[in-house]
Amino acid sequence: MYKNKDLPIDVRARDLLSKMTLDEKIGQMNMQINILGFYDSIVENGGVPSEKFKPFGSTSGVTLPVNAEVINTIQDYYVNKTRLGIPVLFAQESLHGAIHPNGTVFPQCAGIAGSFNKKNVRRMAEIIGMEAKSFGISQVYAPTIDIPRDPRWGRTQENYGEDPYLSGEMGSEYVKGIQSNNIVATAKHFIAYGVSENGLNITPAHIGEREIREVMVEPFKKCIDAGILGIMPSYNEIDGIPMHASKKYLRKLLRDELGFEGITSADWDGAKWLYTLHHVAPNRATVGKMALEAGLDIEAPDPFGYTEDFKQAILRGEIDEKLVDEAVLRILTVKFKIGLFDNPYIDTKLIENIHSTEAIELSRKIDEESILLLKNNGILPLDEKKTGKVAVIGNNAKFSTLGNYIRFTKNCISFYEGMVDRLGKERVLYARGCNPITYTDEQIVEAVETAKHADTVFLVIGDCNTIGGGVPGKEKPEDMKDEITVGEGFDVHTLCLTPSQQKLFDSIIELDKPTILVFYGGRPYALKNEVEKVDAFMFCWGGGEQNGVAFANLIFGDKSPSAKLSVSFPQSVGHIPCYYNHKVSARGKYKNPGTPQTPGRDYVTSSPNAWLPFGYGLSYTTIKYSNLNATVLDNSEVSVSVDIENTGNYDIDETVLLYIRTVWCPITPFIKKLRRFEKVDIRKGEKKTVHFKLTRNDFTYIDEDFKTAYTTGEHKIIIEDLTCDIYL
Repeated sequence: MYKNKDLPIDVRARDLLSKMTLDEKIGQMNMQINILGFYDSIVENGGVPSEKFKPFGSTSGVTLPVNAEVINTIQDYYVNKTRLGIPVLFAQESLHGAIHPNGTVFPQCAGIAGSFNKKNVRRMAEIIGMEAKSFGISQVYAPTIDIPRDPRWGRTQENYGEDPYLSGEMGSEYVKGIQSNNIVATAKHFIAYGVSENGLNITPAHIGEREIREVMVEPFKKCIDAGILGIMPSYNEIDGIPMHASKKYLRKLLRDELGFEGITSADWDGAKWLYTLHHVAPNRATVGKMALEAGLDIEAPDPFGYTEDFKQAILRGEIDEKLVDEAVLRILTVKFKIGLFDNPYIDTKLIENIHSTEAIELSRKIDEESILLLKNNGILPLDEKKTGKVAVIGNNAKFSTLGNYIRFTKNCISFYEGMVDRLGKERVLYARGCNPITYTDEQIVEAVETAKHADTVFLVIGDCNTIGGGVPGKEKPEDMKDEITVGEGFDVHTLCLTPSQQKLFDSIIELDKPTILVFYGGRPYALKNEVEKVDAFMFCWGGGEQNGVAFANLIFGDKSPSAKLSVSFPQSVGHIPCYYNHKVSARGKYKNPGTPQTPGRDYVTSSPNAWLPFGYGLSYTTIKYSNLNATVLDNSEVSVSVDIENTGNYDIDETVLLYIRTVWCPITPFIKKLRRFEKVDIRKGEKKTVHFKLTRNDFTYIDEDFKTAYTTGEHKIIIEDLTCDIYL
């Protein structure tokens, strides 16, 4: 029955499950990490892997760059030379591009979020899915939809910002795009991974259940509503229970309440760490039992909990085999849903469609809408014809970071290359100046001497990323190899410049030349003092492969910058957390900040506010907002309209952000919450009316019993500096 294409998926999956042995079931819950070794073994042994690979019975293989031939050879073994012919899921990271030397690289997610362009996210994900499929991938570990609350955390850049509504909108578009290719999208990390203690990766999340439900759940719920087939639990613990063992959150909340029916795939060693890190399980069998009872379907990357000890515990009756059946049924169902049983092989001609002209152009367009202009005293845009020599100096000038999980690719156009393409090599001077963390006196001297011969200086500094997957590409200096400053497990205690970059910055500023600071950051940085000394400040969360072209197009005024911050920038480490959507009492009561000369309060010598808040971003034009109107309709929906007028000299894609502030609520309300946004193409001199429709679901809170309730009474609709009152 399970081979009959005409039968319902549920019937086929249950029929197959009924025919499986316990070993075969456990095999579905495990992975084979050594894909290339597995492939070589099959080839060397006439189509059957060697004995050392047989115990794995892999259900999911995580791959480095491979090709359809490798995948099809392995798939042929499972489909035609195993007892039941169950095909394999092949999984890979594809956060902002499929990890392959020839894959298209798009900008990093925090930047994409700041573009506020959902249409581009959907098309980007469709392309990533198509390219991943051409390599043989059937499951991707994306989107990442954590809500980062501490910018010291090295994974801030991987997410769609600090706002749950924005993250959910972007994440769900990614899901729809990826899964249109019959590939499993896997949202991560469930849940509250972005509120780690001390900003350190994997540390406990000190967060209440209400905040989890009201803030952290929203993006996952949107992805579930979009039909997502996979979710990955987080490494962290909440209230002493690691998420990979949490029945409360991984089973009761995720499945019973949110209605998720897909597969849960462990994060790397997430189950194993119940034993080695969290110390809640004394042995392998207990790891397997705890993970299974929590609802974890697939362990990664190697068997630790779901092993022979696990099997023996099931046979002794210590672990309920019905839970194994539930997990395996979910795995089989997902495989049927993406058509893996009926079409297990990859069309080798698909590879011809990757890295298309459309994909390259889309990467550039998203980059242009993701790069932030955060200060400009009028120096930008530069006049390409009148600009003399420019000095491009810094550790990211020729080795522009592309963001975590993809760093260097052979198709990348760096900032330096983008400037050379526009001005010619004779007008673009270069000096590295420093490494991300270290420097030599010779490097600083060379940079200063180079800058002396330029009319304008671009100081291009910032983070160096970890990869988390590996893409061969352009070479970088040998002594930069280990100087990674951001990424998974690369967290920081300060948000200031590194000593090397501070030395370089101070040395260049002393020249008193027109200087533009270009910063590649995987997290927000507290650069208020430095930015006061430069003429312009541009920020990139990690660019796509056309990053150098995109920067040049913005710098020389081919396009106006339009990106807005998806994460707030603090004044200093002492000012975090600084996210915008805080509770009404969270930034102090007294509102009388002081200075060292005249101390005040709440902070004695400072305001507790963010340096640069969520939604902040400059352009080359001016937009006038007017005529904000809101009407409560008979069905309790709210119709909102606002006029926007481009009163400057540049066309722009303006993002209109609509916030709600609840004035009174039985549970303390937030200062404001983003509930809608719209990307509007508006030409210079043009005026448009933008319309929004709000529903009752936009006016909810989590009540005393942790249930969703609706707020009646007074609310404020906020767009830009305009406010309109409504009463529900």
